[in-house]
Amino acid sequence: MNRTKIIKFIATLGMTFFLSTSAFASFEQGNQYFIAGEYREAIKSYMAVVESGMVSAELYFNLGNAFFRTGDIARAILFYERARRLSPKDYDILLNLGIANTRIADRFEVMPDVFFVQWWKTFSGLFSSDGWAIIFLVLVFLSVLSLAWYFLAFSYDRKKMAFYTFVLLFVFSGITLGSAIQQHREQTRPAGIILTNRVEVSSTPQIHRPQFSIHAGTKVDILDELGNYYRIRIADGNSGWVAREHLEII
Repeated sequence: MNRTKIIKFIATLGMTFFLSTSAFASFEQGNQYFIAGEYREAIKSYMAVVESGMVSAELYFNLGNAFFRTGDIARAILFYERARRLSPKDYDILLNLGIANTRIADRFEVMPDVFFVQWWKTFSGLFSSDGWAIIFLVLVFLSVLSLAWYFLAFSYDRKKMAFYTFVLLFVFSGITLGSAIQQHREQTRPAGIILTNRVEVSSTPQIHRPQFSIHAGTKVDILDELGNYYRIRIADGNSGWVAREHLEII
C-alpha cells in the first residue's frame, strides 16, 4: 500500500479558497501518526480535517490508507472511491482501491455493455469532465472563427473551405460536449459503500422480503430513496431496498 501524499496535499492547499490553520495542523499530525504506525490516531486527525470542510483527493486517499491499515476495508474503499471521484486518473488511488476490493467478500459478474456503449465510455473516459469542457470551449471558439472566415472570404473556394471547417468543428464540439456530460454523470452518479458486515436486500422497503445478501465493502448504485431506505443496484444488475444505516454515500 502507498503511504501518505503530503506534497500533493500541500499543492491542493495553495488552490483552496479557505482552510484553517488548525485543519492543516491536523493533517500534518495525521501524517505523523501514520508514519509512526498509529493508524487510529491518524484517522482521528484526518477526520478532523474532513469535518472542517476540506475536500481533497489526497486527504481521502490518506484516510483510505489509514482505514486499510486498521483492517476496516469497507471504509478504506469508501474513502478511496471519494478520492477517485476527485482524481479519476490517479494511479496510486486506482491501485490501492483495486487492492482493497480484493479483500471484500462479494464478487459479481458484471453485465457487459454492447460494443458501441463500451466504446463511448472508453472514449469519454480519456479526459475528465473539466478536460472535455475546456476542449469544447476551444472548439466553439474555433467554430466562431471559421464562421467569421466564411462571411469575410471573397472567393468561392475559401468560403467552401470555411464552411466545411465550421461543420467539422461543430460536430467535434457536439462530441466533446457529450463526453463532458458523460464524465460528469459518472463522477456525480449517486453511489454508496456498504458498511455493515452482512445486509439482506429486500424486494420492498420496510417489508422484509429478502432477495439476496451483500457484504461490507460492496459498492452499490443508488437508484431511489424512500424514507430511511435506499433502492440500490449491484454490479451484476440485481436491485432491491436496504436501510440507509447500512451504507454511506460516496
